[in-house]
Amino acid sequence: MISAKRLTRIQFFLTLLSTFCVIAGVSVCYHIDLYKRVDNFLYDLHIKWRGTGRTSGNIVLVLMDDKSATELGRSKCSWSSRHVATALSNLCVAGAEVIGLDMLLSAPDPDPEADVLLAGAINDCSNIILPRIVSTLDGREVLPLPVFREAMIGDGFIDFPLDEDGILRRVRFLNTKPLAEGGVELFPSFSLELARVFLNIDYTFDFSQKDFFVMGDKKSRNIRLPFPELMINFKGDYKAFTCLSFADVVMNRFSQQSVKGKLVIMGSSLAVQKDFFSTPFSRFQTPGAAFKDRSGTIVEGVLGNKDPGVACHAFAVETILSRNFFLRMPGFNMALIAIAGLIGLMFYLPRVNMLWVVLLLVSCLVGVTGSAHFVFIQQLMWLDITPVICILLVQFVVGVILQKIFFRKKMLQVTSVFGKYVSPAVVDELITQDIAATLEGRHQELTILFCDLRNFTPLSENLGAKDTSRVLNIFFDAMIPVIQSHKGTLDKLMGDAVMTFFGAPLPFPDHPVKACEAALGMIEALKTLKQDKSKDFEQMEIGIGLNTGVVTIGNLGSHEFKDYTIIGDPVNLASRLEGLNKIYDTQVILSEFTAASLDSRFLTRKLDIVRVKGKKEPVTIYELLDYKDRSDDRTRELVKIFEEGLTAYRNRQWETACEAFKKALETDSQDTPSRLFLEKANRLKNNPPGEEWDGVTTL
Repeated sequence: MISAKRLTRIQFFLTLLSTFCVIAGVSVCYHIDLYKRVDNFLYDLHIKWRGTGRTSGNIVLVLMDDKSATELGRSKCSWSSRHVATALSNLCVAGAEVIGLDMLLSAPDPDPEADVLLAGAINDCSNIILPRIVSTLDGREVLPLPVFREAMIGDGFIDFPLDEDGILRRVRFLNTKPLAEGGVELFPSFSLELARVFLNIDYTFDFSQKDFFVMGDKKSRNIRLPFPELMINFKGDYKAFTCLSFADVVMNRFSQQSVKGKLVIMGSSLAVQKDFFSTPFSRFQTPGAAFKDRSGTIVEGVLGNKDPGVACHAFAVETILSRNFFLRMPGFNMALIAIAGLIGLMFYLPRVNMLWVVLLLVSCLVGVTGSAHFVFIQQLMWLDITPVICILLVQFVVGVILQKIFFRKKMLQVTSVFGKYVSPAVVDELITQDIAATLEGRHQELTILFCDLRNFTPLSENLGAKDTSRVLNIFFDAMIPVIQSHKGTLDKLMGDAVMTFFGAPLPFPDHPVKACEAALGMIEALKTLKQDKSKDFEQMEIGIGLNTGVVTIGNLGSHEFKDYTIIGDPVNLASRLEGLNKIYDTQVILSEFTAASLDSRFLTRKLDIVRVKGKKEPVTIYELLDYKDRSDDRTRELVKIFEEGLTAYRNRQWETACEAFKKALETDSQDTPSRLFLEKANRLKNNPPGEEWDGVTTL
């Protein structure tokens, strides 16, 4: 059989090798964008969890909606250039700072004079930005008509690059076109051009940095933008902006103050024009819900959960104006992958209870997701946590598999030593310990429990050897599982008595509590025996003594025979306390050292101060009655009255003590401690002790 140390070294080596392979594999997958779809979905969840937000108020939308189509008599194919010209003129008169017209004016109006009016309105306003398409399916550009290009102050491409899942998350800042004489020509996006003109920034660029570029004059007005594209900071749907109906603008039925000094973007929200996009925010909305109050002819599933393109441009411009840019840091993400790999080493640590391992995994996943969301909200940083989650999941699976393999190997080693002392659960936990160190003799604080079966000797005299063995086996079969279920270690079976201890070989700080829980569990187990088994158990009771102290523990004995056991004065005291149950007619007696470590769940009463055989120093003893929430009012009242009488007894107040003990007996006529102290108090009242009396009962 492989030694424990060698087995540990092999496990350690395989753990490091597995972790390295997992980190390397996940890193390669990250570099080839294998997690892109999942990361994009998590990005959308961040947007959704954040909820709607307030915009700056600098942008106003003029929506060519169903109301406008009905009121203005929109033709089947397009809006009238006359109406557009009127709307632009009204907006300019109202003081709109910049107007973006999200309409491709690439085809003439059926009425030639309407285009002349529109060109004149664009020229007179001198603040109109028009859109273009830089690349269609056949590779052509779609530009405004020359008459409109001459009148506008700028244009920008409206091509939206959708991700693989069809969601709009980003917009390119610039597009390039090779020039015949060499070099390239830069074309801004529609949103970038709107922001540039609104901020009055020159059309100059500095691309000297890797992760960002600067637009504008370095010495005056400029803005630093992320390179090469903009992650749009969606703060809701189109309703996040002030919206005006196109018909109201044409008819001049709007407040001029609502557009004065603002950036106005005019575009269609008609379903038939199909200028709609799924965004990280709108994809989680009910399909068509945003437009049910605007059109009765929308067929759900045609629009789906989408937002009008004019709103998408507005959010892109809002992101630039507010400078709330989402940043991605690939280098930092690689560091997170390495850290996640190291954190995943926790899953290789020896654990038995799979529930705790799963809870640890879930906690890590929730912690990673929550931290990423916090950074997303507070620092506007988008962390690619999919590889981190992947590492944690793979480390969990590999770690569990390795643990199962080495668990079986260590099980064979540990069970050969401790299998007869402790429960299988404790054996499983001991697999993670140094066996040699565990067996080595040492001093340690433990809680010792002695249990003796009352009234068994008279019964055994009437039973034959076979029946005596049968009854004892039934008794031990009921008691030992209770002890082991509370982490107790079985030391000895002595006739009809049991010796056990708590706190070793697997150390745990609350061993006094576990010992008391075991004592109460043994009492309940005996009650069950009385109900379910033969009449042999009807007259049987158990007495239990508990004491906490520092003992010598280890694999003690000769070279030929060794036993994992404990020795020391606290062991003797526990045995003496068990015997005191016969005097006080109780079931469980604790020393003051054990009682001091109990929590408020237990109902105890101070029983006496005794000097047991073989000890000079007195010890305060307590009776363990039950759990507080399981005890009745009469028992709690009895404890209160008895302890009042005991205090009076210690203070030599004999009359008060007698009255209290009488009252206690009225509460419970079978309470032996009250009867004993009543007799003592009466005797001392009639024959008062001398000054040397200390109230200690010497046994």
